[in-house]
Amino acid sequence: MNNQNQISDMLFSSLRRLEAAELEEIEVALAAMDCVISAHQGADHKHHFKVAYDPSCVDSHAILEKLKELGIDARMHGL
Repeated sequence: MNNQNQISDMLFSSLRRLEAAELEEIEVALAAMDCVISAHQGADHKHHFKVAYDPSCVDSHAILEKLKELGIDARMHGL
């Protein structure tokens, strides 16, 4: 399968409500990852993040691991 020029989206949700400083830190850290195109918190849900990424060079499990490194217990939900 050729994933060149494809973009995948994944929704990640924290198991707890996050504070404003945590939300900003997470957005910055995820957006700084190689091959992540965008990372944004959910407008209505302060524990959701929508992440767009290039699946040819990073996968959703690596993004989930980054959240764990940041101390966030999170789950993935496909879009």
